[in-house]
Parts: sequence; C-alpha cells; structure tokens
Amino acid sequence: MAIARHPDTDTLASMLSRAFFHDPLFVYFFPDDKKRETLCWYTFRYMLTHGHNKGEVVVTDNGQDGAAIWSPSGTMRYGLLDLLRYGAIRGSLRQGPAALLRQLKALDIMQAMHKSIITEPHYYLAALGVEPNKHGQGLGSALLRPTLATLDSQGLPAYLDTHNENNVSLYRRFGFEIVHHGYLPGGSVMHWAMLRLPR
Repeated sequence: MAIARHPDTDTLASMLSRAFFHDPLFVYFFPDDKKRETLCWYTFRYMLTHGHNKGEVVVTDNGQDGAAIWSPSGTMRYGLLDLLRYGAIRGSLRQGPAALLRQLKALDIMQAMHKSIITEPHYYLAALGVEPNKHGQGLGSALLRPTLATLDSQGLPAYLDTHNENNVSLYRRFGFEIVHHGYLPGGSVMHWAMLRLPR
C-alpha cells in the first residue's frame, strides 16, 4: 500500500476523533458522548500539527482513512511556544478547564512513566487510528510498517501508550512488548506501555 506524508490536518483530526470515540482514555477526557467527537478534534488537531512539524505523520494513500503520528524523543517537550503555535491553547478554551486538567494530569503521568522506562533516543507513537468503517483491511499494519522499517535501519527503539486492550495484540505482532500494565493513578483507565527494540 502506498503511504502519503502530506496530510490534511483538519480531515485527519476528524477521522481520529471518530477512531478514538470509544477509547477509554478519551471517554475519560470527554465523558459526554454528544460532545466527545467535537472536543477530541482539538486534541488531535494539535497532535497532528505538532507531529507534522516536529516528527512524522504517516497516512494512508488517500490521505484520510488512517494516520500514525510519530515523534522523535527529543521533540516531546511541549513548551508554551509550541502550545501557542500549534493550537493547544485555543483548543483547550473550547474544551473547558475540567477536560484540560484531565488531559494534563494523564499526560504528566504517562510522560513520567515514559521517562522511567527509556531515556535513550527513540521514536514515540503518539497515536495510530483508522476510520471505523475501514477496520479489518490491514490499514493499521500498513501505517506502522514504513516507520518501523526506518527505525530498524537506524537502530532506534519505539515506544507507545495504549488504553485499549484490543490494540495490544496488533502492536505485539510488530515486536512491541508490554513494559507496564495497570490503571492510571487516580482513575479507572487501564494503561499499557509498550517498547519495541530495533531488529
């Protein structure tokens, strides 16, 4: 499958909002089913914009059915300038203070865990999502392969967080191993941290 690397950020943010609609972490962030897709859009638009400028956004050949957002470990500090430049501040105003606090708390916990697991240079899979009506067509695998092949050629590890048990088997097929499994502190969201060493 051909892979494109010039995404339409707004379209992909909408797709990822649908892809993660039932994801336990995003249900925790945005508990109102009627508002979740709209509110998720601001988070994914920030992630995509940041990834496009600081890392890599890999999308399916039509540019809209799936996306993987990758960040080099050295670009994962989100300073105020980045938050302003890539739209996080504007989005958080739309989402409201309670949702913003839930996101910041979870991000702090996951970043602290991330740093405790791996400190050497690596790539972080910030998000992988496929349009719900396109599941079962191998798009998730197609989105992972090119970056993992590049990381193998460069001798770099990869790390990810997931909060959906259904994703774990896919990542394990690609060589990721579980390095932490448990509830995020203070909540009911299950968390899997996974690490892949280069092959």
